[in-house]
Amino acid sequence: MLRIKIPICTIILSMCLTMACSKPAHTDKQDPLKNSPSGKYYVDSQSGDDKNNGFSEKTPWKTLYNVNLRTYQPGDSIFLKKESSWESRLVLKGSGSVGKPIVLTAYGKGTMPHIMGNGKVDQVILLEEVDYWVVNGIEVSNKATEIGNRIGILVKCLQPGLRRHFHITNCYVHDVMGDYSMLTKGKNTGGIGVIGGEETKFDDILIEGNEIGHINRVGIYTTMMNQANTIQLNSVQGKRPITNLVVRKNKIHHCTGDGAIIRGAHKPIISHNIAWENHNGPEELVKAGVALWCRSTDEALFEYNEVYNTRGSMDGQAFDADLDAYRTIVQYNYSHGNEGGFLLMTGSANDAIVRYNVSVNDGQIGKKHVFYFPIWVAPRGSGIFHNNTVIVPEGLDGVVVNEALETSRFYNNIFYNKAGKGKLFIESKNTTALFKNNVYIGYGQASNIPDPSPFLEEPFIVNPSNIQIGMENIKNFKLKSTSPYLNKGINVKVLEQDAYWLPAADKDLGGKALQPGKSPMGAFLD
Repeated sequence: MLRIKIPICTIILSMCLTMACSKPAHTDKQDPLKNSPSGKYYVDSQSGDDKNNGFSEKTPWKTLYNVNLRTYQPGDSIFLKKESSWESRLVLKGSGSVGKPIVLTAYGKGTMPHIMGNGKVDQVILLEEVDYWVVNGIEVSNKATEIGNRIGILVKCLQPGLRRHFHITNCYVHDVMGDYSMLTKGKNTGGIGVIGGEETKFDDILIEGNEIGHINRVGIYTTMMNQANTIQLNSVQGKRPITNLVVRKNKIHHCTGDGAIIRGAHKPIISHNIAWENHNGPEELVKAGVALWCRSTDEALFEYNEVYNTRGSMDGQAFDADLDAYRTIVQYNYSHGNEGGFLLMTGSANDAIVRYNVSVNDGQIGKKHVFYFPIWVAPRGSGIFHNNTVIVPEGLDGVVVNEALETSRFYNNIFYNKAGKGKLFIESKNTTALFKNNVYIGYGQASNIPDPSPFLEEPFIVNPSNIQIGMENIKNFKLKSTSPYLNKGINVKVLEQDAYWLPAADKDLGGKALQPGKSPMGAFLD
């Protein structure tokens, strides 16, 4: 056999030429870390392929693996195909910028893309130490048979500094098995959460248009944590760490504990939400719970919410201004069938304004109160409560105002108890709230009512027994044109002078403009 010697340099040159002419192991199409020229990335669990580049609807990835690999840039978008589903977790990295948030959303037709934790992960979608994100139109669940530290969508920023722009909109978060406990480990589990550290500040948080249901324990919450991993409750009035927080137009239901807990915020807005069948877990596990409430906040605004069928005898109210809730506003809400009552005013909740609300059949079990001022924390909750229409269920031997001191004043309200059972108030320290110019039906003679100008005639409410779901049904609790109480209200702002810190209302619960010099009785002008 003839052997031909080939110089080693020729062999090396040949190998180099061969490698240069062949495709690399990872082409541009296959490289999951290559940037999309458009900043757009697509995932389709049914027809995608993780060997695709993920840059278009025609070349989507299949799983969320490549999504988790990337660190995103301002203006990037991640699109999840509708009708897709994954058993997975998303840990979203990178920050957007002003005018260029990073967006996680859906594309195509059909049902929302669904990410299922199935109890195998703590957070299904995690945004940690980032800024400027939008999460829109995603379905999230985290089912399990045992309790755990689980949540659907979590924003977690524990480092010092300001974090901005987290918008979570139009998502469906359901079937999350968190923890029943009233302690931190329970109240930081559930549907959608925002957690900050001792020196963290947040600005521009929007939680809007979501449905959060069948959750253990809390539907929506914000909280600040200290180094011991416990809730930081004592943020300072006037220096709350969360600004421009809006929780709006959400459906919150079947949460074993609380529907929404807002902590540490300056002027948060909680509006146009529908909350029902919350605090529905076993009370020996969840203990106390309220549908919508705030703690360690300044001027929290609860308005145009419908809250009904909150369960339980341990709290169980529709609303709660809790510890260190300063100048809380509760107005233009429709509350019905909440077993614990309409409002809890916990000690050190000061200078609240509660006006133009309708409360119907609230306070049916437990302490059987509508407005509850518990005595176990000093100082006692205080505020001005005016132009509310309160319909007490027939046959209920409940209490309208429980254990309030004179630091709470009631004006222009209608207290309607047609069956004539129950009590208007329970004294505390031999005193009660201040009452003036209210309507009292079912509470005996004027001599039994601590009001210098009580109204005891029938108010002629349109249909006080017709309780229907939907804000449009508040019309049943207006006054008829034959009512003797049209425009019989007194000017509360003038009466209270400097104590009434909020601008006077310019409309009633039905949206009718209030006329100068005319004050209604109850929540409606007529």
